[in-house]
Amino acid sequence: MNRAEEDKKGFAQRSVNGIHVFAITVSIIVLGLLAGSVIPVYCQSSGKSQASQTSQQTYTVSGVVKDINGNPLSYVTLAIYDSSGGFVTRTITFSGGGFIVSLSPGTYRIQMEKKGYESKSVMVSVSNSPVDLGEITLGYALKISLPQTYLRVKSFSTLTTPVSVENRGSEEEALTILVEAPSGWDAGVYSGSAEVVNLTLSPGASQNLELKVNIPYNAQGLYKVVVKTLGSTAPEKTVSIYVEKNEIQVLGSTYPFLQATPGSTVSFDIVVKNVLTERLTGVLTVSLPKGWSGSILKSDDTSLYGVLLEPGQYVNAKLRINVPTEVAEGDYWVTLCFKTNEFESTLSLSVNVVKGAPSLRLFTSTPYVDAYAGSTASYVIEVENNGNADGVVSIEVTGLPAGYNLMVKDDSGNVISKFYLKAGEKKRLNIIVSIPPVAEPSFIPMTLGVSSEESVDTLSLGLGIIGKYSISYVTQNFYCETMAGDSIVFRVEAKNTGYSSLSNLMLTASDIPDGFSVKISPDIVSLLKPQESAVFSLTITSDADVSPGDYYITLTLKADQSQTTARNLHVYVKQKGETILSGVLIVVIMAAATFLIYRKYGRR
Repeated sequence: MNRAEEDKKGFAQRSVNGIHVFAITVSIIVLGLLAGSVIPVYCQSSGKSQASQTSQQTYTVSGVVKDINGNPLSYVTLAIYDSSGGFVTRTITFSGGGFIVSLSPGTYRIQMEKKGYESKSVMVSVSNSPVDLGEITLGYALKISLPQTYLRVKSFSTLTTPVSVENRGSEEEALTILVEAPSGWDAGVYSGSAEVVNLTLSPGASQNLELKVNIPYNAQGLYKVVVKTLGSTAPEKTVSIYVEKNEIQVLGSTYPFLQATPGSTVSFDIVVKNVLTERLTGVLTVSLPKGWSGSILKSDDTSLYGVLLEPGQYVNAKLRINVPTEVAEGDYWVTLCFKTNEFESTLSLSVNVVKGAPSLRLFTSTPYVDAYAGSTASYVIEVENNGNADGVVSIEVTGLPAGYNLMVKDDSGNVISKFYLKAGEKKRLNIIVSIPPVAEPSFIPMTLGVSSEESVDTLSLGLGIIGKYSISYVTQNFYCETMAGDSIVFRVEAKNTGYSSLSNLMLTASDIPDGFSVKISPDIVSLLKPQESAVFSLTITSDADVSPGDYYITLTLKADQSQTTARNLHVYVKQKGETILSGVLIVVIMAAATFLIYRKYGRR
């Protein structure tokens, strides 16, 4: 038989150190009946002898234990300890929640415990009269803390707010956490990324968690979300959520404002992204100003209309718009729309139409070039149109001397004089200057200019002519024959094989043998241009007593800028007898040849 059953019968009879306490129990019952709501309970004493306790005057300590709703709590265990912490006695409350216990004068701590409710201590001092503690409230063992009870959010958003659960009781609590939310909402209590459904808490333990609520896109107004814990008791907390309508935007553009000229075409980059947590299906349409045309295209320039995207998925597209030729300046708005069965998402795009004009700029990394006379110099030029209109670009080079030829080529090698350049585009050109062979070493400044309508830009260029001087002998055979006492004329041809003109060109003779004299005509050539030739005549005269044989005369070509290596002219001197003998021999040969011809053909 348990203690509660003994109290219900109002009977308790035990022997403490051999002494019956029946009379004490009866007196407690009588007092409890007189108190009305206070139900008599039995008090179990400590190990002290009953004789010593009854020898000292005792006084009653009473009270009523209730829950937070004001309901009486029965079977609450009350353990009483003295000021030194020693155990004195224990009792329980019954159906009315009341209790009464007799204590000697002193200070006591009453520890109250019941499964499902918080553990609570009450200090009481007993002196010379009964003590009524009145109503004592026990909270639930499980406590839910939800500090943010009213929140304002946008639809189609995720709400996160802290929530904690604490076990303030004296026994372990196994509980289930439930969240009640409006239909179509997704709500739960989480620890990190894991949803918490069941939880076990030791006495005095607590757990810090998060309440996460996904607000659907069609929600608007005031809603309530309730967090419940189901354990030995079922405490709950409510948070009020006011939802404001949120416009869902699945369309985006990096550059929503563009500038265009009449008759041009502009393209907006478009991104369609599924920002929902479910599959998104819809169609794209565009609203244009009157007289305008446009199309929605994929990245491969094919038409785009219907879109199906998984959560987080996106597609890149472009909106190509043709601006009419006859359109006034100003701002024009284009509206792109993505429409589903539940909502519409729109994106406004602006086209600023201006009449515009080209704005040309010239650039080069080689403003100065060195080149030889007779060769070509090349300049790589970039022309950029920074304006807001296309234009036909003309090219002009000034400062180039006569005799120099100019040619402009594009990247494909085509020779051009004008070209079409769109707004915002660049074009690379090759400026080629042909240098005449007669050009002298010098520096030539010139100016490259481009123009389109009223836009003009110039670039200063420099050309350095590098000189190259070279003289060559055209004559290859430096050999002649003469007889003693005779004169012979030998001609030497020289050529300017360099890229610059030669001045004061002379042919000199040195190392002339004894008995010889040499006269050169002309004495000097004042100017010999590149690739031109000059002929010098040498009149060589020998004395009559010059012995037959081989003689050599050294010849040298010299100019102010250059000279050649020396060449030896070989002069062979023959005797006169050799000449007569040679003449006789020639006559005999000719006579023999005539005779043979006559015999063969004369008789006919």
